[in-house]
Amino acid sequence: MGLKDNFKEPTILSLFASTILAIFQFLNSFGQMDDIARKTGLFSDMDPTKEKLLIIPSSSLEFWGELQPGTQDYAIAAILVYTLISLWVHRPVEPGLKPKKRGLKLLTVKSSRWLRASILFLLLSILSTANKRGYFAKIYSNIIGPKTGMIGRSNGSWGFQPLELGLTDYLELAALYSLFVLAIWKGIGIDRSTIEAFSDKRNAIEKVWDNVFDAERESRSDVDSGASKINEAFTDLVNMLNAASTLNVAAASLDQGNVKGAFNKWKNLTHRKGKLHTDWKGLSVSIEQMGNFDEDSHEEE
Repeated sequence: MGLKDNFKEPTILSLFASTILAIFQFLNSFGQMDDIARKTGLFSDMDPTKEKLLIIPSSSLEFWGELQPGTQDYAIAAILVYTLISLWVHRPVEPGLKPKKRGLKLLTVKSSRWLRASILFLLLSILSTANKRGYFAKIYSNIIGPKTGMIGRSNGSWGFQPLELGLTDYLELAALYSLFVLAIWKGIGIDRSTIEAFSDKRNAIEKVWDNVFDAERESRSDVDSGASKINEAFTDLVNMLNAASTLNVAAASLDQGNVKGAFNKWKNLTHRKGKLHTDWKGLSVSIEQMGNFDEDSHEEE
């Protein structure tokens, strides 16, 4: 798995350090560290407007700053997110817990790299859309001060610009979402056999007849393709006849008193791991459906 290669399994020491950082960040973000410092007597002369403890003091050796996001908070958040992802990637499996049986899968992963790239492109697309709709300016206004517009580069510097979308903005969004769609197309495949399993309601004998008709039609234009299809249809028919003959052998063994041999033959037909289970199931379902009519059909009086 690619994530296990990129995220190392956390140790007891790293988990302990991450827990301490999480508690510290929670208290410090809500301005509780200055109250703790006053009660413990570590710091007594503090500016009441500065409530946030700085792990790395500023150039003037001030250990307290204003209650607003900074580089320290982003670094702590990155460490905690890394630890959280590592826990999920390397999570232990409880003993005795059997994995659930997987059913039919419609989607399959063709490339994990493209799949990870699609997540990155989707994240960039969402962030770019939010920026161009002015959401970042609203967040900035709630935390620091009033701002409007969107983040962009103007006159050689980054800052908030008026919320006026131009052709380049629409091209940027179109490119990001196109890259996301391309990465999804490259990373995820559709299992067509699953779609056929859900949509195809024909029984095994009907499929054999349809394959014979398709082979006859295709042989008019492509002899090799028609011959291949008729061989497949004939093989399916022979396999079903083999399953039926195996049932007769099981019955004959039971008449002769060979219970074990009869049971083995029957198990080979009915058990889901038996060699003839698929062929026997197709034959038995086809025979069961013979004589069944639609509910809407009625006999004429």
